[in-house]
Amino acid sequence: MRRTLALLLSSLCLTAGAYAQQPLDDAALSDVSGADGVNFAMRLNLNDPTLANPSTDSRISMGFNVDGTTTHVVVRNLCGKLDIYGLTLDVEQKPDGSDYLAIGLPAHVKYTDFGFESLSVQTDRDGPVSGDLGRLSVHGTINMQGQLRMWAH
Repeated sequence: MRRTLALLLSSLCLTAGAYAQQPLDDAALSDVSGADGVNFAMRLNLNDPTLANPSTDSRISMGFNVDGTTTHVVVRNLCGKLDIYGLTLDVEQKPDGSDYLAIGLPAHVKYTDFGFESLSVQTDRDGPVSGDLGRLSVHGTINMQGQLRMWAH
Protein backbone atom coordinates (compact mmCIF):
# COMPACT_ATOMS: atom_id res chain seq x y z
CA MET A 1 0.00 0.00 0.00
CA ARG A 2 2.78 2.43 0.94
CA ARG A 3 4.71 1.61 -2.20
CA THR A 4 1.66 2.28 -4.41
CA LEU A 5 1.03 5.59 -2.66
CA ALA A 6 4.70 6.58 -3.07
CA LEU A 7 4.60 5.77 -6.81
CA LEU A 8 1.39 7.74 -7.27
CA LEU A 9 2.79 10.81 -5.47
CA SER A 10 6.07 10.69 -7.37
CA SER A 11 4.26 10.48 -10.73
CA LEU A 12 2.11 13.48 -9.77
CA CYS A 13 5.20 15.50 -8.88
CA LEU A 14 6.88 14.62 -12.20
CA THR A 15 3.83 15.58 -14.30
CA ALA A 16 3.30 18.82 -12.36
CA GLY A 17 6.74 20.05 -13.49
CA ALA A 18 5.93 19.26 -17.13
CA TYR A 19 2.89 21.58 -17.05
CA ALA A 20 4.45 24.66 -15.48
CA GLN A 21 2.71 27.99 -16.00
CA GLN A 22 3.79 29.91 -19.07
CA PRO A 23 3.39 33.68 -19.64
CA LEU A 24 1.09 34.53 -22.57
CA ASP A 25 1.43 37.43 -24.98
CA ASP A 26 -1.65 39.44 -26.03
CA ALA A 27 -2.29 37.36 -29.17
CA ALA A 28 -2.20 34.06 -27.26
CA LEU A 29 -4.29 35.52 -24.43
CA SER A 30 -7.01 36.66 -26.85
CA ASP A 31 -7.48 33.01 -27.91
CA VAL A 32 -8.16 31.88 -24.32
CA SER A 33 -11.84 31.39 -23.55
CA GLY A 34 -13.62 30.60 -20.33
CA ALA A 35 -16.53 28.25 -20.08
CA ASP A 36 -18.75 29.93 -17.54
CA GLY A 37 -17.75 33.51 -16.74
CA VAL A 38 -17.76 34.61 -13.11
CA ASN A 39 -20.50 33.63 -10.64
CA PHE A 40 -21.17 35.42 -7.36
CA ALA A 41 -22.94 34.49 -4.15
CA MET A 42 -23.28 37.03 -1.34
CA ARG A 43 -24.64 37.19 2.20
CA LEU A 44 -25.02 40.69 3.63
CA ASN A 45 -25.87 41.28 7.31
CA LEU A 46 -26.56 44.91 8.21
CA ASN A 47 -26.75 46.12 11.82
CA ASP A 48 -27.36 42.67 13.26
CA PRO A 49 -29.18 43.11 16.62
CA THR A 50 -27.80 39.80 17.92
CA LEU A 51 -24.22 41.16 18.07
CA ALA A 52 -22.61 42.12 21.40
CA ASN A 53 -22.89 45.92 20.89
CA PRO A 54 -25.59 46.50 18.26
CA SER A 55 -25.98 49.93 16.71
CA THR A 56 -29.17 51.66 17.82
CA ASP A 57 -28.90 54.88 15.80
CA SER A 58 -27.24 54.33 12.42
CA ARG A 59 -28.18 56.72 9.62
CA ILE A 60 -27.77 57.12 5.90
CA SER A 61 -28.52 60.60 4.61
CA MET A 62 -28.55 62.47 1.33
CA GLY A 63 -28.50 66.27 1.31
CA PHE A 64 -30.16 68.49 -1.29
CA ASN A 65 -29.67 72.24 -1.54
CA VAL A 66 -32.77 74.02 -2.83
CA ASP A 67 -32.97 77.83 -2.76
CA GLY A 68 -30.17 78.06 -0.18
CA THR A 69 -31.75 75.57 2.26
CA THR A 70 -30.13 72.14 2.70
CA THR A 71 -32.67 69.40 3.28
CA HIS A 72 -31.69 65.80 4.11
CA VAL A 73 -33.45 62.55 3.40
CA VAL A 74 -32.55 60.40 6.43
CA VAL A 75 -32.87 56.61 6.53
CA ARG A 76 -32.48 55.46 10.14
CA ASN A 77 -31.31 52.00 11.26
CA LEU A 78 -30.97 50.15 7.97
CA CYS A 79 -30.80 46.47 8.94
CA GLY A 80 -31.52 42.90 7.92
CA LYS A 81 -30.06 40.03 5.95
CA LEU A 82 -29.76 39.75 2.19
CA ASP A 83 -28.71 36.53 0.41
CA ILE A 84 -27.97 36.64 -3.33
CA TYR A 85 -27.08 33.56 -5.40
CA GLY A 86 -26.36 33.15 -9.08
CA LEU A 87 -25.27 36.67 -10.10
CA THR A 88 -23.06 36.20 -13.19
CA LEU A 89 -20.64 38.27 -15.27
CA ASP A 90 -19.80 37.13 -18.80
CA VAL A 91 -18.06 38.75 -21.76
CA GLU A 92 -20.00 37.81 -24.88
CA GLN A 93 -19.75 38.72 -28.54
CA LYS A 94 -22.29 40.58 -30.69
CA PRO A 95 -22.90 39.49 -34.32
CA ASP A 96 -20.68 42.36 -35.54
CA GLY A 97 -17.74 40.87 -33.59
CA SER A 98 -17.58 43.45 -30.79
CA ASP A 99 -17.69 42.36 -27.15
CA TYR A 100 -20.18 43.29 -24.45
CA LEU A 101 -20.56 42.61 -20.74
CA ALA A 102 -23.57 40.43 -19.90
CA ILE A 103 -24.63 40.71 -16.26
CA GLY A 104 -26.90 37.81 -15.38
CA LEU A 105 -29.64 38.68 -12.90
CA PRO A 106 -29.37 36.75 -9.63
CA ALA A 107 -31.28 33.48 -9.75
CA HIS A 108 -32.31 33.74 -6.09
CA VAL A 109 -32.57 36.69 -3.68
CA LYS A 110 -33.73 36.18 -0.09
CA TYR A 111 -34.62 39.04 2.27
CA THR A 112 -34.84 38.43 6.01
CA ASP A 113 -36.25 41.40 7.98
CA PHE A 114 -34.47 43.72 5.55
CA GLY A 115 -35.44 47.37 5.77
CA PHE A 116 -35.21 50.49 7.92
CA GLU A 117 -36.76 51.88 11.10
CA SER A 118 -37.71 55.30 9.76
CA LEU A 119 -37.52 57.59 6.74
CA SER A 120 -37.65 61.35 7.24
CA VAL A 121 -36.96 64.63 5.47
CA GLN A 122 -35.37 67.24 7.73
CA THR A 123 -32.89 70.11 7.77
CA ASP A 124 -30.64 68.61 10.51
CA ARG A 125 -29.35 65.20 9.45
CA ASP A 126 -28.04 64.40 12.95
CA GLY A 127 -31.03 65.74 14.90
CA PRO A 128 -33.96 63.74 16.24
CA VAL A 129 -36.18 62.22 13.57
CA SER A 130 -38.92 64.65 12.63
CA GLY A 131 -41.80 63.99 10.29
CA ASP A 132 -41.33 60.22 10.17
CA LEU A 133 -42.63 58.97 6.80
CA GLY A 134 -42.76 55.31 7.86
CA ARG A 135 -40.70 52.14 8.03
CA LEU A 136 -40.00 49.25 5.71
CA SER A 137 -39.44 45.58 6.48
CA VAL A 138 -39.12 43.02 3.68
CA HIS A 139 -39.18 39.29 4.32
CA GLY A 140 -39.30 36.86 1.39
CA THR A 141 -37.61 35.58 -1.75
CA ILE A 142 -37.36 36.60 -5.39
CA ASN A 143 -36.35 34.34 -8.27
CA MET A 144 -35.18 36.09 -11.44
CA GLN A 145 -33.82 35.32 -14.86
CA GLY A 146 -32.39 37.36 -17.70
CA GLN A 147 -29.44 39.63 -18.45
CA LEU A 148 -28.43 43.26 -18.30
CA ARG A 149 -26.19 43.91 -21.33
CA MET A 150 -23.64 46.74 -21.45
CA TRP A 151 -21.35 47.83 -24.31
CA ALA A 152 -19.37 50.88 -25.32
CA HIS A 153 -20.22 53.17 -28.24
